[in-house]
Amino acid sequence: MDGSHAAATMFDTSAVRFCLDEDQIARIVIDQTATVLWRSRAAAALLSGPSPLVDRGGKIGGVDRRTHHFLMERMAEALSGQEVCQFIESDDGDRRFLLRMRAVQDGDQLALVIVLKDFDAPAHLPRLGALFGLSIMEARILAEIIAGHSADRIAEIKGVSVLTVRTHIKHIHGKMGVRSKEEILATVIKIFA
Repeated sequence: MDGSHAAATMFDTSAVRFCLDEDQIARIVIDQTATVLWRSRAAAALLSGPSPLVDRGGKIGGVDRRTHHFLMERMAEALSGQEVCQFIESDDGDRRFLLRMRAVQDGDQLALVIVLKDFDAPAHLPRLGALFGLSIMEARILAEIIAGHSADRIAEIKGVSVLTVRTHIKHIHGKMGVRSKEEILATVIKIFA
């Protein structure tokens, strides 16, 4: 089933055709019961690794009860017409993934397209820094802000004063055109979703 074209003949949606060319992106197409209709090779690798989602006999589920409940809630939102874009953590809480989900319809058939990105992959830090013109330290502090750390905790982690961290945060806000941690997270989600 990994990256095969068999699902495309069973369920012919534009989402499936779009996915067939993108084996580097973890995309999964499921029906309303969470049955896998198609998945990219990257998704197959992610589902068998550190992902918060798993393939249980051809159905997508969460690695634990909390994550499974979170997934089912997001599926209901997507099926109601909302586009879902949220962070979800791995079962050990060590890594975060960006989960994007939307419903697609082909005639009377409805499916969900899930895109799962390993947000804590090291490639994101340089991209964010380059995109906003951040210094290396600002990019590192931005990563800590995204991880949910306070200015005090960041100062402790980086071995600098809280005043230095707050100065860097002020510069980050100016370069990103935001005013708060919430706006930083909203901007980052828009970029990587």
